[in-house]
Formats: sequence, structure tokens, C-alpha cells
Amino acid sequence: MRLVAQWPRLLGHILRRDKVFLPVWIIAVALFCTVFVPFIDEIAGTPEQMSVLAEMMKNPAMVAMCGIMYSDDYTIGVMYTQLMIVWSALLVAVMNILIVIRHTRTDEDEGRLEVIRALPVGRLANLAAVGVLMIAINLVLSVVTGFGMAAFGVVTIDLAGSLVYAAALGACGLFFAALTMFVVQVFHSGRSATGFALAALGALYLIRAYGDVSSETVANLSPLGLMQRTKPFVTNDWWPVVVMVVVSLALMTLGLVLNRLRDLGAGLLPQLRSRRVHASAFLSGEWGLTWRLTRGTIVAWLITVFVFSAAYGTVMGDMQSFVNSSPLYQHMIGVDPSSPDIIGPLVTTLSLIIGMIGTIPVLTTAFKLRSEEVRGRMDYVVGKTVSRLRLYAGYAGLAVTVAVVAQVLNAFGFWMVATSVMANPVSISLVFKIAFNYLPALLFLGGLGMFLVGWAKKLTWVGWAYLVASFLVVYMGGMVEVPRWVMRLTPFGLLQRWPLEEFSWWPWIGLMAAAVVLVAGGAFGYRRRDLGTT
Repeated sequence: MRLVAQWPRLLGHILRRDKVFLPVWIIAVALFCTVFVPFIDEIAGTPEQMSVLAEMMKNPAMVAMCGIMYSDDYTIGVMYTQLMIVWSALLVAVMNILIVIRHTRTDEDEGRLEVIRALPVGRLANLAAVGVLMIAINLVLSVVTGFGMAAFGVVTIDLAGSLVYAAALGACGLFFAALTMFVVQVFHSGRSATGFALAALGALYLIRAYGDVSSETVANLSPLGLMQRTKPFVTNDWWPVVVMVVVSLALMTLGLVLNRLRDLGAGLLPQLRSRRVHASAFLSGEWGLTWRLTRGTIVAWLITVFVFSAAYGTVMGDMQSFVNSSPLYQHMIGVDPSSPDIIGPLVTTLSLIIGMIGTIPVLTTAFKLRSEEVRGRMDYVVGKTVSRLRLYAGYAGLAVTVAVVAQVLNAFGFWMVATSVMANPVSISLVFKIAFNYLPALLFLGGLGMFLVGWAKKLTWVGWAYLVASFLVVYMGGMVEVPRWVMRLTPFGLLQRWPLEEFSWWPWIGLMAAAVVLVAGGAFGYRRRDLGTT
């Protein structure tokens, strides 16, 4: 008990510290898991349209992307589970990974845990407090999601099935929290631990995809595959939830054991060291430093963009027939049912979604300048003969480069896979034109991020909030009848949805000009203000 002494007080400290952060995470994830429930009837359509969707969802490409169809009776509850549970689980997993890293390895890297360990607390108290916190978070998320889904009163989405669905999400989230508690003991820094945990999430997704298509045994090796075997709204099996919880508790226990064995600030794996005695010439400039600090995150997100674009490409073989049979989807993408060709509008909608994902590494790059400042490391850079303007320009230039590369990967990944599954392959020029139609939106949000870093670094959350709002307004706009003028308040909604709408240069040039103005204004503010202040 001495090893975990004072863990309740440390848990209280974490809750006070994250009194806004944690509720926002829980509410946002619960909304994502439940927000589509009231619209699922419209998505399903008539029984004939449901049968068309069921045939499409049996396609191995759709099974690999979304999950298995576990019932011959394709009800609305089964359809919602197949369409949403894997994607919801990915978001829940990311939430758990980031929260655990934040309160373990990040606190350790920044010296806060060393101060705590100097007090009369147990050696394992902080990790024990984090473990209890993650159990509580996933339990609350499961309760909110389960009762939230059932509250809409949709046919076949009953309370029993909703609770099983939500419990599977919570158990899956707890597994990734426990896995991260183990990973942080192995690696020497928060950055390495985060990268490995997210890579493990990607690997388990691929294992689930392969298993769902080819092998039930392999699918059960991944929590993302195991959670589908609860079969919500059909048999409501609880045994996969129990298995995931037991494995999670075992991983948490292993993490506590390993935490006792290692030194503070070190990892169980030896840190790889470069054979170089001196840094390369590339690191002598601001661009080189910027790339070195952000390359892991950028590469990981660009790979994610490519994988998502390729995954969307796999559905093009069956998506056209489904859209033709679904009035709701026709309304969402804004296509006329009598139109002879819906490929262009369909590619536009999918490219829009991937473009929003590509905005994440752009904002991450812009905000890296702020995070380095908050951690006090930028003092050592600007204290030398380094121009603040050149340093700022390095981050801004890299953000622009990331935006361009993200859209190239967006278009190429989608086109490469779509052409292999379509009877009449989509033109590569059409795909690239659609992707680069949305480039100014990425650059505008990157410019907004740089402006916030220059003038109000404590408000960088506004950039993320604006991106989320843009996604909800633009993507959900066709479904919930959001007025067009509201969509135009977002950069993605301001641009014309070519080729569905006639292309106009004015919004395109306007957003590009606004991005330049924001970056220039941020540079002026960053050059004038003191480091460490808003």
C-alpha cells in the first residue's frame, strides 16, 4: 500500500486540473457516437433501399473498412452498428491514448512528476490514479452513450442493445488506456510512446480488417474485432466486454510492475543514439529545426490521410448504386436523381471529408511553435542569433508544405484504389482538381493557427473548435437542412462544390489572400510579443 499511497489525492488533483478538458472530451466523443442515431431511419430508407445497402455492406471492401454484418436480418440497429461502431471505437481509443500520455509520460518529460514524487506519495500513486481515472472515464462514456442512443426511440435501437454497444466502446477504450499505460514504461519519451500507441491502434485496425474478411480467429485478436462480436441489437453478448476488461486490468497491472522497475525519466528500452558527433548542416537553419521537431507527427498524419483516401476509394465500386437508391444520400451530396453521372459529386463529398482530416497535421504544425514556447524550449533558440521572423516563417512554410502534400496524397490514394474497383474508372485529373479545389481551406485554417500563435497562444483551441464546427456544418448540413449562408461561414463551405456547382475563382482567391494576411499578421504579433505571454 505504501507504493500507491495518496493516489486519491493525486486523482483529485488531475480532476481539478482537467475540469474542462475531460468533460469536453467525454461530451464530444459521446455526441459523435450518438449524433447519427436520429437520422438512421432516413439513411436506411425503404425496405428495398435497405436491401441494396445490405448487399453493398457485404462487399469485402466495405467489411474491411467498417466491420462485419453479423445478422441475416439487416435491421436499423445492425446497420448502425456496422456503420459506426468501429469508427466510434477509433475515436474512443485516441481519446484514451492521449489522456494517459498527458498524465504520465508528458508530466514526466516536463518535470511535473518529479516534483510530485518528491512529496510523501507512493512511487506508483500517479499511475494508479491515472488507471482509476481511465476506468471512470470509460464507464461514464458508456453510460452516457448507451442511454443517449436509446433516448431517441429509434426502432430496433433499444436500451439493452444500446447498453451493450456502449459497453463495448468503453471496454475497447479501457484496453487502449491500459495498453498506453504499458507503453509509457517502455519508451523514453512521450513523443515515442504516443507514436507507438497510435501505431498499435493502426495495426490492430488492420488486423481487424483482415480478420473480418478472412478469419474469425484473427479478428478476435483485435479489440476492434472483438467488440463487434457483442452483436448489439441481436444477441447482445457480453462475453467480449468481459474479455476486454480482464485483459485491460492485466495490462494495467503489468504497467504498474514495470513502472516500479524503471527510473524516472527513462524507458525500459535503451534510447537509440545517433552516431553523429555533430548535427547535420540541415539542422543549422530554422526549417531544419522545424522539420526535426515535427516530422514524426507529420509523417504519421500524412500516412493516415493516404490510408483514409485509399479506404474511401475501395467503396466506389458499390457506392454509386447505393447513392442512386438512397434519396437521403442524394440530398446530402446535393445530386439530382435524374443526373446521368453522380461520380463527380460523390468524389467531391469524399474528398471534402479527407481534406478535413488533412487539416489536422497543418494545424498541428502551426501549433508546434506554441507548444515549444510553453515548454520553455524556445527560449534557448531565440536567445541565440536566431531571427524570430525566420523561425516563424519556418513553421508557416512547413504548414503550407504539409497542406499541399496532404491534398496530393488525398487525390492519389483515392484515385489509385478507386480505379481498381470501378468498371468505368474515374479520371485522375478530375480527382486532383477536386482535391486542390479545397486546398485554400486547409491553408486558411493553417493561417488562422499561425495568427493565433502570434497574437493569442492561449486561444489556439479556437483553431481546433473551428475545424470541428466546419466538419459538422458542412458534412451534416445536407442531412439537417443547415442554411447555405451558415455553411459559407466555414472555409470548406465557402468554396464551390465543383463539379456539382460551377467553379468560381473568387472564394478560392479570397481564402488564399486571407491565409496570407493571417500569416503576415501573426508574424507581426509574434515578433512584437514576449515569449511566455499572450
